[in-house]
Amino acid sequence: MRILVAGSEGSLMQRVIPLLLRRGHEVIGVDSFVRHGRIERKREYEFVEGDLCDKDLVYDVCSGVEAIIQAAARVYGVRGFHKYPADILSCDLQAHHNLLQAARKFAVKRFVYISSSMVYERSEKIPSAEEDVDSVRVPRTAYGLSKLVGERLCQAFHQQYGLEYTIWRPFNIITPYEEAEPEPGMAHVFADFIHKIVVQKQNPMRIFGDGEQVRCFTWIDDVAYAIAEYSFIDRTRCEVFNLGNPEPITMKDLALRIFEKAKERGLFEASAVLRFEHEPAYEDDVRVRIPCIDKARSVLGWTPTVSLDEALDRCVEEALCRVARRNARANKETL
Repeated sequence: MRILVAGSEGSLMQRVIPLLLRRGHEVIGVDSFVRHGRIERKREYEFVEGDLCDKDLVYDVCSGVEAIIQAAARVYGVRGFHKYPADILSCDLQAHHNLLQAARKFAVKRFVYISSSMVYERSEKIPSAEEDVDSVRVPRTAYGLSKLVGERLCQAFHQQYGLEYTIWRPFNIITPYEEAEPEPGMAHVFADFIHKIVVQKQNPMRIFGDGEQVRCFTWIDDVAYAIAEYSFIDRTRCEVFNLGNPEPITMKDLALRIFEKAKERGLFEASAVLRFEHEPAYEDDVRVRIPCIDKARSVLGWTPTVSLDEALDRCVEEALCRVARRNARANKETL
């Protein structure tokens, strides 16, 4: 099957695409590099650089494809959601609409939408199940709202035009390859915390709010496997699935776990105790978000395979390797 992957250069799709290729699919990727700038890499798939808000470009790249994976979005940490709400809400939805229109025009067999657990932003039912979205209050953040509207657009195109879809809702993907950014809160929380503790060796560590916010973190390859393996089968036709590791942790405890791993590697004295400096939290910061994954378990047989502790070990090791590589380059340049 010839598959268009929108947002192909993001970290999640970079784990999905090799799995698609191994399954014998033909992939064409499209990305604008708007988030991190142009990335030079070896690609085993056809690639087009371009803005999905350009309808003509979208129609060009969609011609001849049999399926679309729509993962294009402006993805940030909590600060980024509040810094770029207009871009997130307007540009992401414009690109999404263009892809849906192209899918309709070219009679695409399946439209796969990568949504987000942020659709549960104001859910009062914990853990959150797929059907709960129908009764929760509208998300406050532009990102959460864009994902909710994106889902409804997929369902509306099915209702009116018969376009078949699959919607995935990942919960807090954790990957060793995401790096923190100079402005705290622009990257995801695990990347920020690892940078503050492992690289900057902050103690006290700066943290948003009281640190009692609860999240669940899901290893990137567990999510990628589900998308590549199940997106085009009959059991996921016009269905929505949570993908998450239902292992809750507070942000304080997340920092403390990372700190212990840093101590194990000799970055702090064995007797050191992590302290916190609290910064004002955003008013719409979600207090608790935990997935119910009963549907993915029962319908697909999918469960997460990597625990949070193992994921953090991998991320800490990768962060230390990055530091070593940078130090080696700096030393080489000074010689």
